[in-house]
Amino acid sequence: MEKLLAYCGLDCAECPARKAHLTNDDALRAETAARWTKEFGFPFTAAMVDCTGCTQAGAKIGHCSDCGMRACGLAKGIANCGACAEYASCAKLGGFLGQVPLAKANLEAFRARKA
Repeated sequence: MEKLLAYCGLDCAECPARKAHLTNDDALRAETAARWTKEFGFPFTAAMVDCTGCTQAGAKIGHCSDCGMRACGLAKGIANCGACAEYASCAKLGGFLGQVPLAKANLEAFRARKA
């Protein structure tokens, strides 16, 4: 299956928030909200777990609506942060990628394909 990369490098195709949106699965929304609340220490609600993918036209993005990486990518008109000339020195992205190695691997693979 082809990846659907968010600006930050997360694969939206694998995200439970997008899966819940596509299947209209309220149980998955509630389960994911509880898991993310425990994992990230933020009080997620089931309503926040509903997303079409942050780079998609007319995106419904739930919990990622305040994402600085998304706002920056939209402003620059890029496919994802891996396409940005400031990728290696970005303060917004650096801390996140240190915590989410899979997102970093996705962006690195994107950059390698574009090189």
